[in-house]
Parts: sequence; structure tokens; C-alpha cells
Amino acid sequence: MESIELDPKTQQALDRIRHTSNVLSLYEMPADLAETVVWEIGKQLLEDLQMQFVSYNQYRWFLRELSKLLRTKTGWDLALELEICLRKWAAYRLDQVLLEVLVRECLERIASMSPEDIEENPKSEGRMTIETRNPNGQPRKHEGHETRSPNDEFLIPNQCGKPEVRNAKVGGGNG
Repeated sequence: MESIELDPKTQQALDRIRHTSNVLSLYEMPADLAETVVWEIGKQLLEDLQMQFVSYNQYRWFLRELSKLLRTKTGWDLALELEICLRKWAAYRLDQVLLEVLVRECLERIASMSPEDIEENPKSEGRMTIETRNPNGQPRKHEGHETRSPNDEFLIPNQCGKPEVRNAKVGGGNG
């Protein structure tokens, strides 16, 4: 990957991350909440540019990767990964200046937020819940996931087509 020259403001932001022991308020947040926060920050900048839809989605993917880094890395590791991320997306022919502006804006805005601010839903008062994050009612895999125990009962059709209640069997074999 070819080396890119970072803007001095971006370099300063990365240096601050390298030399600070503070973690950002997104650190260890749930993925969907972190993505929402980063997307809301980036969306404001992207909407002002009125770009093509295909490019818009590429920047959204960049912001998704940025949110993952901000919630999983700190210090030197975060700064290094952000620099690699910028190089990667610049190699995909996204505008390097815009990428750097997005990173700086997210870093500045998130650094000024507390974890409580982040968990606030911008469209309603109070904390963001699964229902407000996912208004359609269909939970994601990790939300509301229930497992079946060996003694659970379930309905299956018998030979006559009528459902009958049977106990779930765990494992294989004859039995």
C-alpha cells in the first residue's frame, strides 16, 4: 500500500491518541450503538456534499470500520489502525481529504461526549433501547436470542396433519 501524506491536523489528532491514557467514550460500547453515533456524525458532513449514492455507501462502510476501531482499540493501537484505515480507503479512491475530515470530526465530537450522552437517543428523550434502535420489531441475532433446552415442548405435524406436542430430543442416536 502506498504511503499517503496526512494533513497536519490529522497527524496531530493521531499523536494525541498515541500519547493519552484516556479511552474514548465509544470504547467497549455495543457495535450497533457505536455505529449509530459515528454514522450520525459522518452523515451530517456527507449530506452537505450531495454526492452520488454509490460513493455515499462507500463512505458509510468507511464510517462503519471507523466505529469498530473506536470501540475496540485505544492509544497506539488505535492511532496505527486509524492510519492504516485511512490508507486503505484512500487506495479505494475515496477522497483522502474527506476521509481525514470524517476521522477528525468523529474524534473531536466523541471525545467531548460522555458514555451517557452516547446512549441518549437523539430523536427521543431517554436511553436508547432495543425497541428504539430496531423499531420494526425484528431483533438482530444477538438481541433477544433464546436457546432451547432439552425439555422444551414444540408442535410438529403428525401423519394425519394435526399438530401434536412432543419433547425436544438432544443429540443423535436411537432413543
